Amino acid sequence: GRSSFSGEVVTVFGATGFVGRYVVNRLGRRGAQLVLPYRGDEHDTRHLKLMGDLGQVHFIPFGLRDEKSVYEAVRYSHKVVNLIGRDFETRRFSFNDALNRGARTIARASKNAGIKRLVHVSALNATPTSQSAFLQAKFAGEKAVREEFPGATIVRPANVIGREDRFFNYYANFRMLPFFLKGVPLQRGGLDAIKQPVFVADVASAIFNALGDDETAGKTYELAGSDQYSLYNLVEYIYKVIKRPFKPYTLPVSLYKLIALSLELSPFDPYLTRDILLRQHLSDALTPGTPGLEDLNVNPTPIEEAALTVLRRHRDFFHFNESVDDIHTTD
Repeated sequence: GRSSFSGEVVTVFGATGFVGRYVVNRLGRRGAQLVLPYRGDEHDTRHLKLMGDLGQVHFIPFGLRDEKSVYEAVRYSHKVVNLIGRDFETRRFSFNDALNRGARTIARASKNAGIKRLVHVSALNATPTSQSAFLQAKFAGEKAVREEFPGATIVRPANVIGREDRFFNYYANFRMLPFFLKGVPLQRGGLDAIKQPVFVADVASAIFNALGDDETAGKTYELAGSDQYSLYNLVEYIYKVIKRPFKPYTLPVSLYKLIALSLELSPFDPYLTRDILLRQHLSDALTPGTPGLEDLNVNPTPIEEAALTVLRRHRDFFHFNESVDDIHTTD
């Protein structure tokens, strides 16, 4: 438990991100001592302090381009998890900087420090020929990790859903538009994109189990939910759960891309980019023969069980406490 030290020291890069906090919580619950590298304001990490016992969670500033600081973050650890990944590029970090060169730096530092186990988190659909720059960089990062640390375990999650996600919440947030803009825009009606979203707790459990199983070394796992849905049916189900009227409309691809481009110019974190738009309307393609959640002793959580956890906050007061027993997805 949290009050007993398991004897393992684990460094988690990207701990402040969406999936990172769940992985840290899972490790802290099992008594691991945690080293959590971070950039920016130290107050952005304070919520993670509570996920381990007193003195068992350590924060260390680092720079992804500074190989010495990366090495210092892993030198006293036994295991490393790399969760670094942003949905969008910034002025300082391109996808290639963060997902390819950064992944190589972490893998090399882990190898030099004698790390026993490295779990690298990539993405489903990562290929060198993808139209998405994000997925191209994710694939290049996998290749770099394999070159520097051949025994690394690579996991490729599909769209991850959870309270802090940018998938279910993205579509649910259209409810807040003014009445004259009400509706959910979808490319080609959302009928040609097949999705297999995975619950964030399942991804965290898979990463935790991979860290503790030496048999996973050198293997790649694809983490997806148990069922497939068209994007249209998935968004329709979101609105059933939040008890809001669902008003989809088809937006021309060129116009949707123009809107995404305008949002990319925002000085703040963009709500949508052209690359995010492309990935949202890209079908999830599992590689035949590649192991998945079940091979890491994780039973996929059905969408029906996870949805209310993610979406309850989007309901109005009158429906807030209702269950979803009478709501089912449409295949």
